[in-house]
Amino acid sequence: MIDFASVQWAKKIQTSLDPLLDQSEEDYHKLAKLFEELAKLKATDLTPTEAQITVLLQNLHTKTLESLEAVRGGNIMVHFSGGGYEYERFLLRDDGRMPNHKYEAKRAS
Repeated sequence: MIDFASVQWAKKIQTSLDPLLDQSEEDYHKLAKLFEELAKLKATDLTPTEAQITVLLQNLHTKTLESLEAVRGGNIMVHFSGGGYEYERFLLRDDGRMPNHKYEAKRAS
């Protein structure tokens, strides 16, 4: 037997998933990792801003997300690989900007 709360949750999630159902297998894997890392941020009470999500998604197009780490002030330390880089780490501020002094990368050989 399914309870009312389960039905409501399923409807809410279905509405969120509908626009994603026609994505490729590769995109599902990318989004799964993003959701996993967003859950870790949520556990620290950090909810990324729209600007931060936009930057993350733009980078996901050609790179692999390795990790996200909450930093004080609503900032996120981001770690990507791929896209011509062995690794790429940068601070992502809540306004979507990435300060140059908090950026490091190593080009792939």
